[in-house]
Amino acid sequence: DHKRMASRSGLFVGLLVLCTVAYFASVDAATGVDVSMASCPSMTLAQWQCMVNTYGNSFAIVQVWDGGYQLNDQITTCVSNAWSAGFQHVDVYAFLCPNCAGNNPPSSAVNSIVSYLQNNNVQYGQLWFDVEQCSGCWNDVSSNLEYLQAAVSAAQNLGVNVGIYSSSYEWGQTVGQYASGLSSLPLWYAHYDGNPSFSDYSGLEFGGWTSPAMKQYYDSGDSSCNVNVDVDWYPD
Repeated sequence: DHKRMASRSGLFVGLLVLCTVAYFASVDAATGVDVSMASCPSMTLAQWQCMVNTYGNSFAIVQVWDGGYQLNDQITTCVSNAWSAGFQHVDVYAFLCPNCAGNNPPSSAVNSIVSYLQNNNVQYGQLWFDVEQCSGCWNDVSSNLEYLQAAVSAAQNLGVNVGIYSSSYEWGQTVGQYASGLSSLPLWYAHYDGNPSFSDYSGLEFGGWTSPAMKQYYDSGDSSCNVNVDVDWYPD
């Protein structure tokens, strides 16, 4: 569930398994949630624990950077609470855009993200770059791809594990449907069909990825924890 401005909201991943609107246990698979920068600062430890109880404890992904809003200055607390609640894996994701204040050059934004995480001892596994449209945020597809590649290279040069979050439509609109220069990275794709599987991907292929790593399949998670979340899945 994503909101935009000169920035973006986001994602976060935990564990359990769901089917459509109902949630069911699944074998050899992990279900989780992603939480945006707009939501995580106000979340209590009790709400994180509620999400572990609701979605399982496999993994969580928290937004660290949101375009023109830039750094999530509560990321240390957000990630710490996710670990304390019992999640086994915690990642972060970032929405960068070339026309958003403080986002260009991308290496500067990436350095700000990574140095903040390091200086504050934030423990995370992977940094996912969120690629999707935002009014006035992007340029032409060719320069957008160059911008994204520069961001990825900057993160990798700092020793960070990197992945890409996008959808078939958003990728095509932003960098071009067949832009495949980043297909060696793990792909986290969005398709809200309520189906925790990759069975849909053959009809959605983009960016040179033949097999994704993770799927965001539901954009409105269980409301019992009073937190807005997207629901994600990967084969364990």
